[in-house]
Amino acid sequence: MFIELNQEVVLYRLRLIFLAVVLVGLICVPGASAQTAASIAIISGNGQVSCITCSPPRPNLATGSLLQPLVVRVADASGIPIANHAVNWSVNSLAGHIRFASTTTDSTGTTSNNFDQGGLLSAPFGTGDIQAIITVTSDSAAATFFETQSLTNSTNPAVNLVGGRMISPATPPDTPISGVAGTVSSTTVALRVDDSFGNGVPNVAVRLLQENLSDSGSVSCVTGPGADPGSVLTDSTGTGTCTLLFGAQAGSGTFHVTVGGTATNAFDLAEPGDGTFPPVYLEFFAIPFVTTAPAAGSISVFSGTGQSASPGQTLPSPLVARVGDSSGATPIFGASVLWTVSPAGAATFNPANSISNSQGLASTTVTLSNSAAGAVTVQASLTGVTGNISTAFTINAIINVIVTTVQKLSGDGQTAIVGSNFSQPLAVQVNSSAGAAANFPVSFTVSGPASIGGQTSTTVKTDGTGKAQVTLTAGATTGSVTVTASAGGQTAAFSETAIPVGPSLTSASFFNAAGLKSGSLSPCSLVTIIATGVAPGVQGTLVPVSLFGALPLTLGPEQVAFNNVRAPILNVTNSGGQESVTVQVPCEVSPGSSVPVTVNAAGGTATVNVAIQIASPGIFETPMSDGVRRGVMVRPDGSFVSLENPARRGEVIRVYVTGLGATAPPIGTGSIAVPGTDSLVLGQVIVGVNNSGARVISARMAPTQIGIYEVAFQVDSNAATGNNLVLSVAINPSDGSATQFSNGSKIPIQ
Repeated sequence: MFIELNQEVVLYRLRLIFLAVVLVGLICVPGASAQTAASIAIISGNGQVSCITCSPPRPNLATGSLLQPLVVRVADASGIPIANHAVNWSVNSLAGHIRFASTTTDSTGTTSNNFDQGGLLSAPFGTGDIQAIITVTSDSAAATFFETQSLTNSTNPAVNLVGGRMISPATPPDTPISGVAGTVSSTTVALRVDDSFGNGVPNVAVRLLQENLSDSGSVSCVTGPGADPGSVLTDSTGTGTCTLLFGAQAGSGTFHVTVGGTATNAFDLAEPGDGTFPPVYLEFFAIPFVTTAPAAGSISVFSGTGQSASPGQTLPSPLVARVGDSSGATPIFGASVLWTVSPAGAATFNPANSISNSQGLASTTVTLSNSAAGAVTVQASLTGVTGNISTAFTINAIINVIVTTVQKLSGDGQTAIVGSNFSQPLAVQVNSSAGAAANFPVSFTVSGPASIGGQTSTTVKTDGTGKAQVTLTAGATTGSVTVTASAGGQTAAFSETAIPVGPSLTSASFFNAAGLKSGSLSPCSLVTIIATGVAPGVQGTLVPVSLFGALPLTLGPEQVAFNNVRAPILNVTNSGGQESVTVQVPCEVSPGSSVPVTVNAAGGTATVNVAIQIASPGIFETPMSDGVRRGVMVRPDGSFVSLENPARRGEVIRVYVTGLGATAPPIGTGSIAVPGTDSLVLGQVIVGVNNSGARVISARMAPTQIGIYEVAFQVDSNAATGNNLVLSVAINPSDGSATQFSNGSKIPIQ
């Protein structure tokens, strides 16, 4: 009687120990990567030429340098400018230095630097210039600037050795160069830059500068490789060829051909030295040009379509059409656009005929007539010989409607996995006192982890039958979602739920709860399932409210079923980034090689097939005072075996295991043995101590524990002593199948 009472105390303490065992793991999360520079675009400053003895010198007044700043823009592989990014600068020449070895881009991805040329004046070794190469790098991206210093004659310092001459045209033309606005001309401007020794000077900027900013037209060079926008660089022979690109607007003007400068300001005929002369090394004669407008050949809707207003009211925004050439690519300035309406008289326009601006845009303000109702079509047409080219805008005249009901049609009560669309649209029927309210605005507002097209509110219009619908998308987190549809003061509310992604189950997710042996499962045994998503929202460990009584079939967010039979749950854990749930395999599940197991975690469900064996022994273990895990065992006096209280030779020791299979009488799922009756294991239980067999006294279900077996064995009177003798439990199943072995554990013996 005394021994049996101690056994009850032992089993109660055993349950406390077992429920405290939590499997802990770490999951690594990769860090985010920063933007990486993929390109460096030259914005300004490439191909400049300076001259120390030029009279007068033309320094940059802001920096004192003879050259304008070197400007670049840094972007990533998608072409997006990168802010606050380091840019490195280096020079290959002794004839000058860069101000800063490194600069940082601003919010637009742009940064600049100054290059100061040296003081070498006279020409050494038969050359008339010194050219510095400045390399700009950021990550793996690079760009190159070429900056040239004209040297002077050693006997006459007033003579600079770099000059140039026009090749085409050789003399100022008598008639303007003409072309169509927005097109590339067949005309080219060419010149040669060389030194007094006949050497061509490469990589010098050639550009066109407007004589007056007030010119109605504009012209530039088609940008050459590596050059500033709107300029070209001379080739290896010193020849620079500029193909003319006419601006988008028709007009006229005069340009100068310049060498070795930048585009910081338009050309000015004022006297040099007054602060307005452009920063160029050479300039050649003025060339007049004329650009004509391309013929209008297309018109399209730019903005304003789809608006609504009540009869007699003006639309909130103007209607805007875009006029282009026949390809639609080039905007047309000055085109006439005529505005008409259908049905006739449904609206008036101000103006009724508008003229396109430099972007090709023509607009009008629309006022609905008092008789307008429903859909109204506005047509924007070109005039003259292109009058057959038009585009259409659709607007709506909304008659005052009294909404009586907003009725839900579909989509209520749905669930969707986070990040996915709900399967059914959320649809409502809007009715008025006159019947279905067609073309009526309905506002949908979302509360909770979901959105409609990425927004928490949106407005759509009913169709001709008064129906309006939207598609709802679950957000990144789980939870309840309420969507309210409102129209004319009436509302209807939808209740939805965003659920987690199902657990990431595989057959390798299942472990013997005692021995942690992978895939070791049998009827009535305890098993731990370790997988991402099995314990969403749990922090730490959830255990049943009471240590006594039946185990729950639902614990926190968790339900587990083996072949559709619900499994009792001992604990649910989410610790250190690892998620697990420990359950009892239902005793009525038949062993088999492919038994379906379903885990439902907070609504996210996953199913996987696993092998169920007839027996799957595993020894429960606990860390002892030295930190080493050893078997959970009890001595005859009811005390637990430990390093300080080891098993003795000749004693009967009880070890606690799971997975020993069927018993007689049998025990049901989530049940304990019939009080006063031993449920004995049907198979032959084998206990090994220090690799030798030990006499097994009994093997039964633990009297008050679910899924735990108690095996009593006698320690041999001649057994070896020590703290770490090998302990194992095996079973020859009653059906004659192969012997099943437990995990290897340890026992201290004195």
